[in-house]
Amino acid sequence: MGMDKGMNKSPTPKKKPWINALVAMGSLVISITVLEGVLALAGVRPLSLSEDPYVGFATGQPLFIKKTDVEGRAWYETNPVKLTHFNLQSFPIKKAAGTYRIFTLGGSTTYGHPYRDPTSYSGWLREILTEADSSRKFEVINCGGISYASYREAQLVEELSHYEPDLFVIYSGHNEFLEERTYRKTRELPAWMREASAMMDRTRTYSAMRRALRSFSGGKEKSNKTQMAAEETNILEHTIGPTSYTRDDELKKQVMEHYDLSLRRIARIAHSTGATTLFLSTPSSEKDCSPFKSESTPSISQTQRDSAAQLLKQGVAQLENTDAKGAWAKLNEAANLDPRNAEVLYEAGRAALALQNYPEAKILFRKALDEDICPLRALTPLREITRVAALETKSHYMDFVDIMEKKTQRDQGHNILGEPDFLDHVHLNVEDYGILAHGIFDELVRMNVVHPSASFTQNGMAQVHTKIMARLTPSEEGLGLHNIAKVLNWAGKREDAARIALRGLAKDSASLEAIWSSLFVGASLERHGKSPEAIPHYRRALRLDSNNAETRRILGEALTRTGDTLGAEYQLSATLQLDPDNMEVRGWLAHLEFNHKQYAEAARDFRVLVTAFPQNMNAAGMLAASLVEAGQFDEAETRFQSLVQKNPGDANAWFGLGYIAEKRGRLQDAIQDYARASQLDPNFVGAQKGLGRLLGGIK
Repeated sequence: MGMDKGMNKSPTPKKKPWINALVAMGSLVISITVLEGVLALAGVRPLSLSEDPYVGFATGQPLFIKKTDVEGRAWYETNPVKLTHFNLQSFPIKKAAGTYRIFTLGGSTTYGHPYRDPTSYSGWLREILTEADSSRKFEVINCGGISYASYREAQLVEELSHYEPDLFVIYSGHNEFLEERTYRKTRELPAWMREASAMMDRTRTYSAMRRALRSFSGGKEKSNKTQMAAEETNILEHTIGPTSYTRDDELKKQVMEHYDLSLRRIARIAHSTGATTLFLSTPSSEKDCSPFKSESTPSISQTQRDSAAQLLKQGVAQLENTDAKGAWAKLNEAANLDPRNAEVLYEAGRAALALQNYPEAKILFRKALDEDICPLRALTPLREITRVAALETKSHYMDFVDIMEKKTQRDQGHNILGEPDFLDHVHLNVEDYGILAHGIFDELVRMNVVHPSASFTQNGMAQVHTKIMARLTPSEEGLGLHNIAKVLNWAGKREDAARIALRGLAKDSASLEAIWSSLFVGASLERHGKSPEAIPHYRRALRLDSNNAETRRILGEALTRTGDTLGAEYQLSATLQLDPDNMEVRGWLAHLEFNHKQYAEAARDFRVLVTAFPQNMNAAGMLAASLVEAGQFDEAETRFQSLVQKNPGDANAWFGLGYIAEKRGRLQDAIQDYARASQLDPNFVGAQKGLGRLLGGIK
């Protein structure tokens, strides 16, 4: 019976392998989830919120530092070391109950360039919110950094996330190509590995392990990232114009990928603090900003390049002569031959615009923008990247490009962006900063953050408009235009610079900044053959700073061209007193002194030139000639002999020797020297007269 009982006992069923795997995986997930929670309570932040996977940054100063007054009130204020790039801003350390705190981030447009915070879109928004809704307090802190790109803004959001934010407004895209960086090592990783690494960076567990590894290795963990300076250092500050840029399609693609990643990182950081993000699309001037640098299409032949260049030259000439139809025929053909040449595309767009073919003009201007070798305007694909990033991160999005296109359509009958809304390639006029702020305000209303009063709806914007515009004094407006003119002139856009400079001078002609605008306008007039009209502008610049050697030089050379040689000599002499080592000016002055028969003074200045540049044969010859006229025959003869030894074909030097020999009564030597000069230059009238004079007197 016992045996039967044992034999009838059922065997323990074995667990299937997949069940064991599920149990193990479930245990691991639970463990990691618990660990994630513990690390969250401990304040451990994922690397995805604190680090950029593409670039690293040197340790720098925070944007805001703590301040406390004698009564114990504490606030944050812009770090003084950051005021080269940021406006001075301040706000309480402890946010008052019911306060809605907004940080606006971006580049110089957010900063308020070419002016400052009070007339920026942040300044407008601050006033609109105060007028519109008195039921709560709104703080708008302008964190726009001049030349800041999205990856630096993401780094900045990491700091701002500790200051009780409610909303981050991001206006980015124009500065993505300003700083030199490489993605080569990052791109060498397979896509799946980059994506897996990005996912792990979002966990606190992996982030804690990485930080522990760095700690054990003394912070010497190997990194493939490009290391960026603590503060923005753009390429343009180290070049003369956009010369450092060249076509690099792979880099362009990588920059746009980095832009997308930076926006998503900003959104994640914001969400981690309970804040919201509002991304804005960033419009640019299309019709009134020629490309900063152009290159021919890489794949076309030299014959095609040459043909396109010739057609471009002809088309532009016809466009300037108001032959829009003829210009379009040439420029459209050039664009077909060289379809990635930004300058060709831009000029073809101008021709289409002149013919009122607005859809075609819009397409060409946008292509020209995207093919600009020096991309100082947001590339058009960034608009869609911004929209999708906002959608997929559950952030808000405002299409400011669309708002500006609709405004332009109402005002000008087409949607091609440019003047008068844009003061330069990307910066808006003050009233358009107001339109941007109004768009953000409308978005806040849709978000149920703001509840405007009935009185504001009726006339509140008019009151804000009056208040903001009163802040823009003529002198400040002029100063802003002067600054724009300097940037455009640096970029090689000399005529654009002169046009803006003239507008600036109409507002302000008394500040030191007006000096450069005066010089730009004067130079433009001279380029158009109007030197007499340029002189008053140069004189204005000199009145503003009489110790400016460059201004005196420019004025002196212009006076020479207009025939006022005495005035020119005075200015160039004054220039040398300020800048004794300026050999170009000394050469101009020496020739003027010689022409004015001031031979001793001319000899002095030519002697300095010859000492500085012993191989300058022209200066050496003029020195010898000046010595002859000054009666210093011994030194003059020695110098002429040196000249003919160095260059036996110098007809002027042989003539000089002949002249000295004649003066000293060595007639046979004089005849030989005059004859040599005449042989070398049959049209040398002085040598022929000397021969005639001497040979006619010999019997």
